[in-house]
Amino acid sequence: MHQGSCQCSSVRYELSGEPLTCYACHCTDCQTGSGSAYSLSMLVQRHDLQVTSGEVAENIYPLNDNELHRHHCTQCGTALWFSSTQMPEIIAIKPGTFDDTSWFKPIAHLWVRSAQPWVSLDPDTPKYQQQPSITELLELWKTSQEA
Repeated sequence: MHQGSCQCSSVRYELSGEPLTCYACHCTDCQTGSGSAYSLSMLVQRHDLQVTSGEVAENIYPLNDNELHRHHCTQCGTALWFSSTQMPEIIAIKPGTFDDTSWFKPIAHLWVRSAQPWVSLDPDTPKYQQQPSITELLELWKTSQEA
């Protein structure tokens, strides 16, 4: 069980299942959305996430051929997770919102062709110029957990 919250702690949540994968994305959409050089995403089964307190709001916006749902705290606006109409059973938790962030490590860096030139990437972590298939990301996570 992993617990997390928004920045103001109004929203608390628990993740009861294991992650499917976790990666760092350097695309320009993630840079804009996070206000940073990249964004971390951890894919999990939707049914494994429980909000234990607080109110979560949702913004919906188009992104490429998808409709993205941004779930965030109504008080402080912290993005907690994203969902999409293409895969409603899977959500992408923003893992920086976990109380303890030491238990996970991204297994890949995506869209490195858009990465900021001053970002140093671990040479042992796989890098993709664009978006790899979801199957490849799931397999990388599985392999990393077996090691």
